[in-house]
Amino acid sequence: MPYIIYDLEFTVSRNTRYSSEIIDIGAVKVTESADGLVVTDTFHTYVRPSNKSVLSTDTIQFTGITQKDIDAAPLFPAALNQFIAWMGSDPYYMCSWGPDDRSKLISHCRTHQLDVAWITNHNDLQQQWSRTVRKEGKFRQLGLAQALEICGIEFDGTQHRALDDAINTAKVFMHQFDRFTLENNCAADDEGITSKVVYSSSTEDEEKESPFGNLASLFKTKE
Repeated sequence: MPYIIYDLEFTVSRNTRYSSEIIDIGAVKVTESADGLVVTDTFHTYVRPSNKSVLSTDTIQFTGITQKDIDAAPLFPAALNQFIAWMGSDPYYMCSWGPDDRSKLISHCRTHQLDVAWITNHNDLQQQWSRTVRKEGKFRQLGLAQALEICGIEFDGTQHRALDDAINTAKVFMHQFDRFTLENNCAADDEGITSKVVYSSSTEDEEKESPFGNLASLFKTKE
């Protein structure tokens, strides 16, 4: 049963009329072999937003994704078809770093009236890893860069690019595989799931640890 380690990147918008949209999908397929876990394939596609096709300056600065990348990209339904075809028809686990990727996938599918039954056996690696390494009974979500540091692994590539983040998440997953407990589930069984990705933290400690904490200043209205 393969493990699909994936990551999404979203648009950054000051305008509350528009929710963030997926613009980048990256994934790694990990399978078990006689020599242990190995990466057998990768997937990547940019996604052209449906509501606002022109990227904001904040989005370009945060992700490094250019307007040229987006202009040549498929819309979400076509991009999703590519992703699902790449994952294959055999049962799989889906793993992401944090809960926002799953929520955003579900909300996009519902917006485009697409089935969500393919989102199966989804697991939040960030939550599990953060609870595993918590100190003195305090729970704090750890960023991917911190998890890599704890594992003694260098970050490879560029942060906030979907494929690079997926590759580095897979490194943590493979390095600490025995410490993860994967659950079986299906998004089609969920009710009333909504998503609102917020690029800021509610507490000072979380802001230091969150990759989105430093982005909060971009949303402050200039006097």
